[in-house]
Amino acid sequence: MKMLSALRVMTRTLLGSDSKKLSLNVVRQNSKFTSGSVRLQKVREKEPGEVIKWILLVIPAGSFGLGCWQVYRLQWKLELIDKMQSKTNSPPVDMPLDFNKLQTMEYKSVKVKGKFLHDKEILIGPRSLVENEVLPRTGSLVSDPKKNQGWLVVTPFKLSETGEVILVNRGWIPQQLRPKEKRQASMITDEVELVGTVRLTETRGPFMPKNNPVKGSWFYRDLNQMSAYLDCAPVWLDAKGNPEPPEGWPLPNQTRVNLRNEHMSYLITWYLLSGFTAVMWHRYFIRKLPLV
Repeated sequence: MKMLSALRVMTRTLLGSDSKKLSLNVVRQNSKFTSGSVRLQKVREKEPGEVIKWILLVIPAGSFGLGCWQVYRLQWKLELIDKMQSKTNSPPVDMPLDFNKLQTMEYKSVKVKGKFLHDKEILIGPRSLVENEVLPRTGSLVSDPKKNQGWLVVTPFKLSETGEVILVNRGWIPQQLRPKEKRQASMITDEVELVGTVRLTETRGPFMPKNNPVKGSWFYRDLNQMSAYLDCAPVWLDAKGNPEPPEGWPLPNQTRVNLRNEHMSYLITWYLLSGFTAVMWHRYFIRKLPLV
């Protein structure tokens, strides 16, 4: 009996110690699993932050690159404007017999001789006056605050040498002189020689009305449409003030050689955006400071 009691005590002791060891092992495994889960969670929390960090760096870097691109575009636009102005101011050449050559001669000055066909005159507008140093004008009609309400006088011109009819933009008139009877003195009927600037066809703007030849409404320079309506060649010259008509109307030299150039404002905008976002990125991700 004593021996049996001793065996029972020994068994309980062994079972107790094993259960304690088993519990301890379970606790250790659980702690390892928990610590591993915490580390994994921290890694997972860290990885998206790192990704976002480098994604956001694209903003200052990309805007800086766009600013550099605008520097190149600005230089290109200035060179193009200089090239156009040099063509306009170059000595005039004879009008080529092959009008197809004019496709590569925009803004070049050419000489022509012939007669105006005033009965087929059309007006394009409203257009603002192009003021320049060639024919400065300070009269009351031009200095009117409503000088944007003017028109370009476009008259077919029959060439003496070939008999071909082209279009000549004789110049600008204010709203008050739109009726023909108010500028009869400027309608030269004799043969004249003049110098004009070659212009090609013009694309209609997105919000510009369409030309309506039947109603006599012309808003932009569509050479194909105009030549078909007026039965002439699709050739356009901006008169350069030779000859000067009586009473000074219409005002010639209405060639617009200034292209739209907003690259400087774009350049400044992109560089400012790059600098601002770079400072914010450094403050938040490098110095670990709040954004506000």
